[in-house]
Amino acid sequence: MAETDIARRVDELERRLARLEADRRLDDDIAELPVVVDSFAGETMLEVTEAASRFGLSEDTIRFWARTYNCGKKDVVTGRWLVSVERIKARINSRKRR
Repeated sequence: MAETDIARRVDELERRLARLEADRRLDDDIAELPVVVDSFAGETMLEVTEAASRFGLSEDTIRFWARTYNCGKKDVVTGRWLVSVERIKARINSRKRR
């Protein structure tokens, strides 16, 4: 085998080793990140306008409930409120029992 072939293979192996080391460091960094649990996981989410129309409530009421009674969350991408159908229904039912 020619010396240049050996040098090329050594260079390639060094590049692969560097990528593997970088991947390992990335995996270690990811493992150290805190786990964020979405308390709305599995729930049906609607935008405020859709929820207001569906439940016959004002958009302001839906937003207020989202903030005050943990019925919704702000979408990190759009900045709009999303509300949980299940939690809005529960809130409506709790008002009817009074």
